[in-house]
Amino acid sequence: MKTIFKNTLSVVLFLLCMIFISGLFQPSVYAQGTDKEIQYRQISLEDYKDKVTGGWLGQAIGVLWGQWTEGKWQSTIVPFDLEDWYRCKAPPQTVADKAAAIKDGKKRWEFMVDNYYSDKKNWEIWIPDKMSNQDDLYIEFLFLNSIMKYGLDVTATEMAEDWVKYLDPAQIWCANKEAYLNFTKGIWPPWSGNPRYTSQGDAIDFQIECDLFGLISPGMPGISNAWGDKVGHMMNYGDGVYGGMAISAMYGEAFFESDPRKLAEYSLKAIPAESGYAKMVQDMLDIHQKYSNWQDAWKVIKPKWGMKDGKPVSGVDVRINGANVYMGLLYGGGDFWKSMNISMRCGVDSDCNPSSVAGILGTVSGMKGIPKKWAVLRDLPIENIAVKDIYPNPVKWDDILNATFETGKWNILQNGGFLSKGVFYIPYQKPTSLPLEQTIWVEQAK
Repeated sequence: MKTIFKNTLSVVLFLLCMIFISGLFQPSVYAQGTDKEIQYRQISLEDYKDKVTGGWLGQAIGVLWGQWTEGKWQSTIVPFDLEDWYRCKAPPQTVADKAAAIKDGKKRWEFMVDNYYSDKKNWEIWIPDKMSNQDDLYIEFLFLNSIMKYGLDVTATEMAEDWVKYLDPAQIWCANKEAYLNFTKGIWPPWSGNPRYTSQGDAIDFQIECDLFGLISPGMPGISNAWGDKVGHMMNYGDGVYGGMAISAMYGEAFFESDPRKLAEYSLKAIPAESGYAKMVQDMLDIHQKYSNWQDAWKVIKPKWGMKDGKPVSGVDVRINGANVYMGLLYGGGDFWKSMNISMRCGVDSDCNPSSVAGILGTVSGMKGIPKKWAVLRDLPIENIAVKDIYPNPVKWDDILNATFETGKWNILQNGGFLSKGVFYIPYQKPTSLPLEQTIWVEQAK
């Protein structure tokens, strides 16, 4: 009996040793001691960095390329494509123009849009030598700096305090401006974005500044929504926050999904279905199935979401500008230029909207997939006027990208992911939405 016991014990010890040794060398996603029921998606560190670069540069390309059209076409389609880096020549400032405008019963600006800006002969190709100072970017730079300073558990109040300390108030507008003024009065987030203290809850601001939170949350819509809840309520409320959540969810999913329609459908899961913004997105998805031509789709979506009582809604309304983002994504077919061109031609905030489109598609393709004509921006400096106390002027892309890589890595690791042999393993998350909040109920959403 003693002999049998000794032999059995030897076998058991041998097997335990083999299990232990095989565990050391098994290249399994469960090597970190994680729950075997968890599903992981994988992306190499190299691909993650390339896609982050593409996302950052995409949004920069879109806003710089479209900046000369911003705000000029509020109720009509931009009448031409911009096939290259185009800018408008300086319009003449003549007495005749003013007189003609008065005769037409229009403001001079409206007269100039109809009679000068809409003629492509007054536009010229140019070669950018720097990335201009754009709030689509530098507000995110400020967010990034706060995260690097305080860590991933940075509070919205700490971010707001950094606004007051570092942000040039002459370089902010709309919801951002009202939030900044609230901060100076001691009205901190989330009250700073609440309709009780701001009239800009449904403005576009967070939608154009949410990109960072998708880039640092690949495949993690719950985490990007947590950032959206924290940061979006600094300046926005309701649909103004949901617009940012929807866009950042598409950024995060763009690390793993390339189909623009699937990305659009995915974004709906990250926001309340009863919200005005979700109703708009569903309208865009339905219209995309009905109309093959984006101009026909625009004729349906513009009066529903961009007009009220026969007049254009605010040019910074998040729903009509969001519709123009989805228009570019759905009708552009994944083509970088075609998608941002459609979004730009829809008008209203026609530099911010192609910026969102190009940022999402730049994340899909990575920097290596952005056409050379636009990719030249990678080697140009970034003009910095608004946050010069925390970044040099000009800012170098590598500084922003490296900070984003580092922040993204720790965001993944802190939220259940791990890095093994140059590959991120990211726990699969289903997008979920926050409880419904609305500034005022949108008639079109009923």
